[in-house]
Amino acid sequence: FVGPGNDLGDAIKMENAADHIFGMVLMNDWSARDIQKWEYVPLGPFNAKNFGTTISPWVVTMDALSPFRLPHEPKSDPEPLPYLVEKDSYQFDINLFVEIQGENMKKPEVVSRSNFKYMYWSPGSSWFITV
Repeated sequence: FVGPGNDLGDAIKMENAADHIFGMVLMNDWSARDIQKWEYVPLGPFNAKNFGTTISPWVVTMDALSPFRLPHEPKSDPEPLPYLVEKDSYQFDINLFVEIQGENMKKPEVVSRSNFKYMYWSPGSSWFITV
């Protein structure tokens, strides 16, 4: 979610991106893999996968995330285009995991673990490419 914004036609420079980010949400771009092949021809490669998008019902402000901030040391392959590279790139040290609990399961089972610090894009460059 973005903060102050900019005048129509005035670009926001990458080094100023952090000044324009108010907060973060969890987002999931759902896909229906079983119908992708059918959708691909009429919709094209970028729309064939999208089934729906959901976001968390809360926004975590950048101030609340600041204790978890650390330098982003991208190991980007391929290297991002120059206008998407931040001089003082940062990331957040946030452990992430996914649990699934089926109808007949007594407790949830962890199926994935990671950390936000491994993201390819920094928060600034992520915001920059989605606006």
